[in-house]
Amino acid sequence: MKTMFLKSDQENAAKELDCYGYCMSVAIEHFMNGDFEKAALYHENIIRSLHELQKMKNDKMAYDKAKLIWEQIRADQYQKELLVKLRGQI
Repeated sequence: MKTMFLKSDQENAAKELDCYGYCMSVAIEHFMNGDFEKAALYHENIIRSLHELQKMKNDKMAYDKAKLIWEQIRADQYQKELLVKLRGQI
């Protein structure tokens, strides 16, 4: 799971995962007891946690994409610099 989120989001992601697990457990308990209203409230919190986790995952994906593009640009620049140096030696 750690690779799914930015380092800066790791703590918040862990909290949301804990919240998700807790809410799921309590929701099931309320469901089994026939208290569907309370179960629904906990499912709303589950949905909120899942949305937050998805936002953090999307941020990591955007970061990874930008990092890849940046690395490709740097590699292209390095290649061009090498070609200029090689041409100067010939």
